[in-house]
Amino acid sequence: MKKTFFKLIYAAGAVLLVTTMQSCNTEKLTDLNKNPDAIEYVIPEYSFTAAVLASGPGENYRALGQGLQYFSSYKEVPATGDKFYNFNGTAGSFGVYTGQWNRLLQLAKEIPGAENVNKRAAVEILRILAFHQQTDVMGDMPYADAMKGLDNLKPKYDTQKSIYTAMLTELETALKSMDATKPNVFGSADPYFKGDVAKWKKFGYTLMLRLGMRLSDVEPATAKAWVEKAVAGGVMTAFADIAYLKYANVTGQMNPRVNGYIAGDFTSPGGDNVEGSKWSGKFIDHLKNTNDPRLPVISVVWVPSGGTYTANNTPSAQRGMVNGSINTRPSDFDSYSEPSLLYIDRGSPIITMGPAEAYLLIAEAAARGWSVGTTALAAYDNGVRAAMAQWALWPSVAPHSGVITTSQVDAYLLANPYPVIGTFAQQLETISTQKWISLLGDDYEVYSNWRRTKYPVFNYANWTNTSGQKVSYPGNVTAGKMWRRFSLPIAERNVNPDNYYEAIKRQNYSEEQIDLLQGRMWWDVGPGTGQSN
Repeated sequence: MKKTFFKLIYAAGAVLLVTTMQSCNTEKLTDLNKNPDAIEYVIPEYSFTAAVLASGPGENYRALGQGLQYFSSYKEVPATGDKFYNFNGTAGSFGVYTGQWNRLLQLAKEIPGAENVNKRAAVEILRILAFHQQTDVMGDMPYADAMKGLDNLKPKYDTQKSIYTAMLTELETALKSMDATKPNVFGSADPYFKGDVAKWKKFGYTLMLRLGMRLSDVEPATAKAWVEKAVAGGVMTAFADIAYLKYANVTGQMNPRVNGYIAGDFTSPGGDNVEGSKWSGKFIDHLKNTNDPRLPVISVVWVPSGGTYTANNTPSAQRGMVNGSINTRPSDFDSYSEPSLLYIDRGSPIITMGPAEAYLLIAEAAARGWSVGTTALAAYDNGVRAAMAQWALWPSVAPHSGVITTSQVDAYLLANPYPVIGTFAQQLETISTQKWISLLGDDYEVYSNWRRTKYPVFNYANWTNTSGQKVSYPGNVTAGKMWRRFSLPIAERNVNPDNYYEAIKRQNYSEEQIDLLQGRMWWDVGPGTGQSN
């Protein structure tokens, strides 16, 4: 009996073992480690939407906003571009490789077939848009050898000249491949144009116009050829052509740039600010002196009243704080202007590129005598009108409205006419200063345009020393100058040292602090306009 019992147990155990071995599926076991909420494959529509959302100027370096004299700070530590007190915030990033370029590279692999030329072209436009911003702040970077994975872990740095040649050629190829008879650009998954091929072509040719003009001083003949080609191809000219990103004052949908402004400085109306910032004197004075109708749209003075603050956007009340002039909180801090609640509304848009920039570039091309089918005066006036009109995209937040009337624009142009009979330098200054105002928020592009044209002229010597003289802020790390580049990521010195050192030597700088970041971009040439930087 006992012997039979053990035989039964043994037999049952053997059956259980065999059954377990037969039912044990190793592939199913590995499924236990998978996140059921994660997607392990590329959905082209989702990836493209993400790529477009990442294509706008986004958050800017604090150093640029101050160095381009939009903002001023009374504090020392955050005054990277106000007093040039330290180098914080002037290190470039190679995130474009692991981020946008990688995303677009993976997306391109999921767009097969000759019929999808428009989708692939749009992906290429976004890649070039992302990369040009990075080379414009750092100079030479890996390009031809980049994104090769394990096949090339130490890519060579291309010269900026070769990068520009490649970007313009690749952009032209992409634009020529677009075909209105083929499927559109991802339809409703396209936040810019809902798939409209014609608008994507205008976007691409406007980018070509921007890149071509970048070469205006270093290779004027090449610049002329590309600019004329872009204009002939068709650039942004209508309000509906604007490439912009919509946001909403809802968690998860907020404007990231505005979130940065609010967290950094403008958490609450009135009183002290986290970083001690206000609009700069240079910026506000220019808007006031020209009776610019954008001033009451974007600026406010918070007037204390019974423990609360009331917004005053009256132009005459606006007052900017002079850059690099103070280092303690002034007693009249409340009397200085700061961004209006309209400008820093979390539901406000971010404009990537539009007709305002296109027209102002065309105005410069016409002033240079290039063939762009219009006069500099006509293009300039159209650029101003387009720049004024785009504020209607912002949500109205009392007492501000982004709507600027035709009569207001007419009065502005009458009082501040384009200098038709002026010198080229005067014309270039007028156009570049208008870009400084019109591209507010896109610090990357304004920074590049300023380095190329040398306008507007900024004054960085505003500190009053013990002798009563105006000098650069004492202890600044740049010899009183605005830097002309950002440093390459220092980590590259460890992972790709030979190519890193070759690149910085070729560009006449050694490390991020040795030359005070004064080494210039390839296209940043010329003696300048007489300003110290």
